Amino acid sequence: MSLREKKKYDTRNRIFEISGRLFKEKGFENTTVDEITKEAGIAKGTFFNYFPTKESLLHYFQEQKEEVIFNILESQMSLNAPAKEKVKNFFILLAEYYEKDKTLLRLLFLEHKRSIIASGQRSAGKQHWHERQQRFICILSDFLKEGVEKGEIKNRIDLKIASETLHAIYFHSLMKWLHSDTDCSFSGDLSARVDLVFEGIGE
Repeated sequence: MSLREKKKYDTRNRIFEISGRLFKEKGFENTTVDEITKEAGIAKGTFFNYFPTKESLLHYFQEQKEEVIFNILESQMSLNAPAKEKVKNFFILLAEYYEKDKTLLRLLFLEHKRSIIASGQRSAGKQHWHERQQRFICILSDFLKEGVEKGEIKNRIDLKIASETLHAIYFHSLMKWLHSDTDCSFSGDLSARVDLVFEGIGE
C-alpha cells in the first residue's frame, strides 16, 4: 500500500468510526454529514469523495462485515478439522466479532434493513442481500459436503436443506440477540444450537 493509498484508507476508516459513534449517540436519522465532517476535521467535499451519501456508510459497514466473514471462512477452510468443528468455529468467531459492538451493529443492521424495504422489492440492495445469503449457505454446504466425504456426516442427508437449516439457525439467533435488551451471549447461543443440530434430538 502506497502512502497515498494508506492516507485514503485511514481517512475512510476515520469517517466511519466517527459516524458510528455519532449514530450510537444520536441515532442515524439525527446525525448530519456536517456533524460527521466537523468531528473528523475534514471538508464536506472530502466526505462525499468517500461516501456519496450518508446512507452509503451502511454499505461500507456491510462490506466490512463481508470481509470479516470471508476471512474467517478462509481460516476455517484451511484447518484439518471435523466438519462440525469448522461450522461451529465459523459461527462462534463471527458472533464474537459482532459482540464487540452490539449497539452499533443493531443500529446499522436495522437501518440497512429499513432502507432496503423503503427502496422496493426489486432494489439492488435487496438483490445484493439475497446473493450474500446464498453465498453464506454455499459456504455451509461446502463444510457439510467435506464432512460427508470424510464419513463424519450421514451421506443420505440433503446438503441444501441442511445448510439452509444452519443458516436459518444463525439468522434467528442473530435477530434474537440484536432485539434482546439482556446481556445474553450470541456466541454461546449459537454454539449450543449447532451442538443440538449435530447431535440430533432423537433417541
